Amino acid sequence: MEETPTPLDDPDRPAPGPPRSGPWDGYLVGPENELAQAAARELARGVNDGSPLVLIGPSGSGKTRLLEELIADRIARRPDASVSLVTAEAFADACHRAADRETPADWAEVRRSFRGVDLLALDDLHGMTRSPLALAELEPTLDALDAVGASVAVSVRDDPGRWDGWPRRLADRLRSGLTVRLDRPGPATRRRYLLDRVRQLGLTATAEALDTLAEAADGYRLLDGWLARATLMARVDRRPIDLDLVNSLIHDDQSASPGVSIAQVIHAVARSFGLRPRDLRSASRRAALVEARHLAIFLARDLTGASFAELGKAFGGRDSKTIRHACQATSRRLADDPTLASAAGAIRSRWTPESADHPGP
Repeated sequence: MEETPTPLDDPDRPAPGPPRSGPWDGYLVGPENELAQAAARELARGVNDGSPLVLIGPSGSGKTRLLEELIADRIARRPDASVSLVTAEAFADACHRAADRETPADWAEVRRSFRGVDLLALDDLHGMTRSPLALAELEPTLDALDAVGASVAVSVRDDPGRWDGWPRRLADRLRSGLTVRLDRPGPATRRRYLLDRVRQLGLTATAEALDTLAEAADGYRLLDGWLARATLMARVDRRPIDLDLVNSLIHDDQSASPGVSIAQVIHAVARSFGLRPRDLRSASRRAALVEARHLAIFLARDLTGASFAELGKAFGGRDSKTIRHACQATSRRLADDPTLASAAGAIRSRWTPESADHPGP
């Protein structure tokens, strides 16, 4: 039965949203992140036996949001606590500014800002790999925080111990903490997220539209971007967020994506593995071939933004569920297999050269 959505509120009025009652309000917990959330809540309470807490997961898995909620929880529990949430890039910039000025006072100020806190949260730690100076400063920073019983949480895309250029002692220090993996949200979690956001923003959307968005996106950032654009389009046209609007948005996004085709990705992966493109489209379940096929699906999704349905058609008529499984399995495999991650980085660098320095997902 076709749904009949109610009209939108006045588009000139700010969208209403229920006030947050406290930390973790509205935070969705599912199989992809429940262990990580439990660990973060423990750390927020001051239980830092496993410090540093190392959150490992691909882009779009919600690592930044988890750190934000951790900080909010600690402040709610201890309003007088000194906390800091900073990106690795900002940490590195602060170190380089101090080094450029070459005055002890500047270094003292930088170290006081990072070492004089009760809880330090460093986001996107992989962004520090290009700064040996920041890596060298991070190790004594962790030592200083540990000496006073402070807590540390960091987020990374991959296990730091597998990254070239990391000081061995620093990598071992991070790996000795509590390491918890997150994955991108599954379809059920994505749909719950969209339902919550729609309710918070006071929007009207059909179930079909939300299901389509949840199916097409594989991470929170893409969902947020699409929903923001859908909201603007709906308010300008004074219409609900319906299936036609969502399909138009997704189609425009895919049409505007970089000039990389699924076929190009298939050919690149096939050459890298010594296979023929038709092997990746075949029904063969040979282990080595399945690994290459899954990587090709994962990279095609990443580089072209194609939908699961489009990928299924390109890879021999496979269904969307099979394609989604291939993406999720490869994401986990890349985090655990440095050889495969290196191969993925080399293939991806054909179109995104900067990825050669970051072969992980």
